[in-house]
Amino acid sequence: MFRAWALLAFIFPVVVFSNEIAFDSQNVSTDTKNIVLPNTINSKLDDSIATGIEPIYPESWLANLFYQSLVGFSVTDVGNSACQLQSKLYLSHLKNNSYWAVKMADSWPRYLNGLLIGNTHHIGVYDECISVHQPIQGKYCLSNIELRTSTDQNFTQYSKDKYTSFDNAWQEILGFIDYGDRYKRNVIKLGVCIPEACTSEDLEVSLQRELDRIFQAHQLTTQVKVKPEFCSTNISFFPYDTGYYVTCIIIGLLILVVSFSTVYHLVACCNGRENKPWHVFSAQILEITNIFSVITNGKDLYEFDKNNELSIFNGVSSLLMMMTIITHEWIISITGPYLYPKPIEEFYQDAHYNLFLSVNNGIDYFLFISGYILYTIMITKFRKPECNWFQIPKIIIYKYLKSLPVHVTMILLTIFIIPHLGNGPFWANQIGLDANKCKQYWWTNLLVINNFIEGGKQCLFAGYYTSLQLQLIVIGMIVVYIYGKNRKIGTGVLALMISASLIIPFALTYYSKSEGITKFNISFLLNLSESTTSNSYHYTHLYSQLYVRGLPFYIGLLAGIIVEVLKKKDIKMSKTTTLITTMVAFGLYMYVQLYSNVFYQRHRDYNAIESSIYAAIGHLNTPLFLMWCAICYTTSSYGFLEKLLNNRFSNSLHKLSYSVYLVNCTVIRMVVSSVRASEVLTTQMIFMKFIYTILTSYLAGLIMHLLVDAPFGLLINRVILGRRSSRKVKDD
Repeated sequence: MFRAWALLAFIFPVVVFSNEIAFDSQNVSTDTKNIVLPNTINSKLDDSIATGIEPIYPESWLANLFYQSLVGFSVTDVGNSACQLQSKLYLSHLKNNSYWAVKMADSWPRYLNGLLIGNTHHIGVYDECISVHQPIQGKYCLSNIELRTSTDQNFTQYSKDKYTSFDNAWQEILGFIDYGDRYKRNVIKLGVCIPEACTSEDLEVSLQRELDRIFQAHQLTTQVKVKPEFCSTNISFFPYDTGYYVTCIIIGLLILVVSFSTVYHLVACCNGRENKPWHVFSAQILEITNIFSVITNGKDLYEFDKNNELSIFNGVSSLLMMMTIITHEWIISITGPYLYPKPIEEFYQDAHYNLFLSVNNGIDYFLFISGYILYTIMITKFRKPECNWFQIPKIIIYKYLKSLPVHVTMILLTIFIIPHLGNGPFWANQIGLDANKCKQYWWTNLLVINNFIEGGKQCLFAGYYTSLQLQLIVIGMIVVYIYGKNRKIGTGVLALMISASLIIPFALTYYSKSEGITKFNISFLLNLSESTTSNSYHYTHLYSQLYVRGLPFYIGLLAGIIVEVLKKKDIKMSKTTTLITTMVAFGLYMYVQLYSNVFYQRHRDYNAIESSIYAAIGHLNTPLFLMWCAICYTTSSYGFLEKLLNNRFSNSLHKLSYSVYLVNCTVIRMVVSSVRASEVLTTQMIFMKFIYTILTSYLAGLIMHLLVDAPFGLLINRVILGRRSSRKVKDD
């Protein structure tokens, strides 16, 4: 109970200072770079109405203006002579209702709908456009059109959070304020089918000229942008270069080796020579084939030691990995096209008791478990007199090499293979962006420093965690070694690391005037997916860096020390005490976790002290709760919950966790990037997508594990540790 009161006392300053110190929100640089207006928005509207000043809106509605611009549009009068010839041919056949020309014209929309509700994507029919081959090839392009007013009038001062039935609909468009929780009403993504000879620049110039002709007469301006990667035909956008063929050969050889090893192992098992080779040469072949055999690695995957008290953390990790996949699926799918995005907006706008909005500290669970298990396993080894500090580099190199095969495989697949596995209006841009980032910054992943570069430039969507964990393992090894040799010095070093991990986030948040959390809202995710920069100081400097995310890991080390002391003293708690204290701890945990929802509220004055305190204790909340659970598990029992988490099935899923973590984001991005049309989210559809994502991620993770992770892991075990028994190595 002492820790519970201590946690409550630690949270208390947040409540005390939450309303005392306020700053002008227009002078604060928030994470998502949104315009945060004070509580006087509606009062300004009332003042304008009282003084008789009313905004002047265009007489014709936006959809009508687009129709006037697009109804007869074609790419004409551009510098590209080939484009001009094909456009003239297209127009002449369109007048005669030729099948191929009408097919191109029929594949993209002229009259746009859903503009008020946030339907920003007007895609048309992608496959109908690119299916035209003769006499010219159809090319599909997705243009980005941003709408502005050409007058000096500031429509944002008349904006409301909710509009009534008789408000002017133009206010929703011209007065749009990006709070981060809505899709932009003043940005349109329009699909257009053009002849293949026309480039993205040709379309951009022609479309800009045609929109200006109509919109400027209504005191409106548009800015048209068409990226080359948003234009595609039925021919792959990505070249089949040397890297593609080399990667295919490597993967083909790997599949061939695994297949041959599995068949050879199966024949040896059927002939009874699995463990009794008839010749020395045969023994060497059998040993090598066993390493790459699906049979061997499948047995290791199925193995389970029910007497290992750490196995329960495997069950916790596997459950958390499923939640991580669901979170990634939601975060990535937000960037997709939606016909009716209102439910998504309402989800983000409902900032009361919304647990999903606090997922910014989701990896804290894994970091705590890593620290706890690291201490539990290594402390006995480091306390041996014959163990010296030379053992630390060997273990670190071993851990680094173990993480390398799957990581390198995913980088190669992302750069050379995955871009050729699909198409669609968004495929080349989204998948190409991932490939380009890995082409430029793959070396940061191999050097384990990719979490220190700008968030939007990191290779692999969630690859920063691998580097972060390896960096913490290096520090954790040193701390545990020092503690094993000298308890007082080790305790002081650990206390110093915990103190620094609390002070640094507080100081950085306070002096940068950032929010207390990284807000994964709609605007942030769209910026992250559409550009090469995250546009977020918080994400780049306060989310993935070692000096701000190490606190859960260090608390895990501390929990290992406390549990060890309790074991030596043979302290026990009753099940009733365990249940009650865990419920109290969970209540405090949920209070601190859900408090982060206040940072999503509109018109809320910025409070530097509040944000800084929460930035510090936000990553302390989860490990403190898990530490208490570890203490209760050691000194008592959770009964049925232990059986639910500590079993063969959850243990097998845990062994796939590393492969699943690295492949799940790529699988999700491939699904989202291959969509052809806007969708409408329903509760049933959301659950079906979650189930499908989990199943496909684990299937891809299983393939990656059997082909790469397990075989190369056994090779590394033999080279680094000099061990041949896979079972012994797996246990260690």
